[in-house]
Amino acid sequence: MELLDKLNILADAAKYDAACTSSGLDRSGRPGTIGSTMVAGCCHSFSADGRCVTLLKVLQTNVCVYDCQYCVNRRSNDVPRAAFAPEELCELTISFYRRNYIEGLFLSSAVIRSPDYTTELMIRTLRILRETYRFGGYIHAKAIPGADPLLTRRLGLLADRMSVNIELPSSPSLALLAPAEALALDEPFTGLDPENRERAAAFLRERFAGAAVAAVLHHREETELLGARSITIPPL
Repeated sequence: MELLDKLNILADAAKYDAACTSSGLDRSGRPGTIGSTMVAGCCHSFSADGRCVTLLKVLQTNVCVYDCQYCVNRRSNDVPRAAFAPEELCELTISFYRRNYIEGLFLSSAVIRSPDYTTELMIRTLRILRETYRFGGYIHAKAIPGADPLLTRRLGLLADRMSVNIELPSSPSLALLAPAEALALDEPFTGLDPENRERAAAFLRERFAGAAVAAVLHHREETELLGARSITIPPL
């Protein structure tokens, strides 16, 4: 796939990723008027001294292992897929910077293979920019939820600003919106009263019938609610 084709796909796929000053509008210029806006491609941010800087806004990839129903890049959605190699994205960023199109980079990504693997790709991209090209421009990186904290820290050390999208604050909500053939739940009933615990268990039994579900639970009765086989791990 040509680099420009990848740019078209991955700039468009990034348009819903939260950036503090993205326009959200797609409006072409009209006769007698000046200027236009595009949903995808570039966004803007502000430096510490108040300057507005233009950023190339793209995803590393829109290939995703998750099937979150609210997300345009979900696994089951029939959309064109692409992925930048770190070297390709760096070449593109520097090329745009030298032409004075942009002053920096806004980089996010869908989750390819795993959160750790995705974060490592982003780290490679930013390292090439910072260390090979000696790029001192502005970089905003999106942290990938679920990645190893040490990898997230390495990513943050290469960026000027970081943010994270947290749409799913609990494992049951992740299970609801991102169904999968195999599911891991960490204390799904914590904080629920008995009535809501039974309702949640009934939902999980129905929603994931036939799926492989592994849950970390602290009470045997919760295992019985799920109708599951339990393995007891003795205290250390």
